[in-house]
Amino acid sequence: MDLGFLFAAIVGLVLAVLVLALFGRTSRSREGSFSGSALAFLGSASLSSFVLIAAFLIAGSWSNLNTARGHTLDEARALNAAYTDADAHTRPLLHAYVTSVIHDEWPAMAKGQASPVSWQRLDAVRAEVLAEPASADREQELSDLTAVYTTRQVRLADSSAAMPWPLYPALVCTAMLVLLYAPIAGLTFHRREAVALGLVGAVVGFGVWMVLHMTHPYTGPVHVTPVAYTQSLQRFTQLAGTVPK
Repeated sequence: MDLGFLFAAIVGLVLAVLVLALFGRTSRSREGSFSGSALAFLGSASLSSFVLIAAFLIAGSWSNLNTARGHTLDEARALNAAYTDADAHTRPLLHAYVTSVIHDEWPAMAKGQASPVSWQRLDAVRAEVLAEPASADREQELSDLTAVYTTRQVRLADSSAAMPWPLYPALVCTAMLVLLYAPIAGLTFHRREAVALGLVGAVVGFGVWMVLHMTHPYTGPVHVTPVAYTQSLQRFTQLAGTVPK
């Protein structure tokens, strides 16, 4: 179980209290000498900046995630069609390819890579079909494999999807601004204020952790799983009882 979010929340809490301890003891902080309009502007600007960047990153990452999930479904449908039209010699090779995608390629895609074993098994399927005598069935199998290759390439491209990197340091900086605003506004270092700001820091820390762990569609607490391919294996089992071409 990944407890990174708990660590991030604790770090945010400690950091918020530390910031208050360092900057909440000045005379200006104790007297609150800033004007109300200036404090309101600083508060709304810092919070809005953090929310804007966090929302942009979440929306973009979620879009990448859904797109990647949709592409796995596209390949699974292409594989189901290829298996339906395949002959008795090709079907076990297709099954081996899907198994390799689940066990070999999925961990590799988390690193932005493709599995050489999966490529070899898919190429073995095409070689088997090319070795068949020319016929209408052979042409249909080749057409099905073309769709599998295309959807596979699209899926692999998704493993490199990422948001613009400057947004991530900007997220951290705006999160710091949210915490710095409290002592600037006049919050002093007392137990009650420390508890209140510490809770805010925990929420901000958790939010930063969640956003930073949604940067890749195949890693993190919310990621694309190979469920489409396990469903294809189940479909293969159902189709195995049919007479292959």
